[in-house]
Amino acid sequence: MVDLKDIQATCDDIVREFAPLKIILFGSYADGTPTEDSDVDLLVVMPIPESQTRHQAVEIRRRIPRRFRMDVIVRSPEEIAYRVSHNDWFLREITQEGQVLYESVDAGMGPES
Repeated sequence: MVDLKDIQATCDDIVREFAPLKIILFGSYADGTPTEDSDVDLLVVMPIPESQTRHQAVEIRRRIPRRFRMDVIVRSPEEIAYRVSHNDWFLREITQEGQVLYESVDAGMGPES
């Protein structure tokens, strides 16, 4: 299984390379139930147009050294706020139950931040 120090080191790399507003760990590593088959799930919040989020997630995976298997989702704060306000259970759970690994001083994501 992956050590939290390795997850944090990866987050530090993402912060240095991409300057996100926030990084949230979610899934089995966030709730303390990982298994040997678990990957690390990260929501990376960035102030970019929603049309670029998929490309940005690919860039993060391409440019950040692979220490373990991880799934990266990139969303803008506006998209998160909109989807949570429209009862998107997946993003609501991440924002309410996930573990914030990094938050910039200007990371306003509304009431769910």
